[in-house]
Amino acid sequence: MLIRIRLNLNRLTDNQLVELAQQGDQGAKERLYLKYKGFLVNESNKLVENCGLDFDDTFGSLCYLFLWSVYTYNLKGQFRGYMKFYIERKIKDDIGKRKARMPHVPKEAPFYLRNLNEILIGNLEDD
Repeated sequence: MLIRIRLNLNRLTDNQLVELAQQGDQGAKERLYLKYKGFLVNESNKLVENCGLDFDDTFGSLCYLFLWSVYTYNLKGQFRGYMKFYIERKIKDDIGKRKARMPHVPKEAPFYLRNLNEILIGNLEDD
């Protein structure tokens, strides 16, 4: 007889939750997401206010980056610091790349967040 032990995910540390999430535990991913949803909303609001982007697109892209931070975390140090650094670095790198590649684009124009080769956030309409 197979007995499943239900873990109380609220009692686990971030590193333990990340380890479970990397092994495919959906409950651990959901718990991490709920724990850091406020941070993702705040960062999305900052980008919306500063760059004139759509909140839903921005929030979705930051959630995608959050998941990548879960998958790429190497379980050394604190996950919270790694996740914040990962997301903030990605945003700053993408802003810098856009300014370097497109100097003719005005500074007030929305920028694109890129992950791998996909455009995650940006103005897709032609003006």
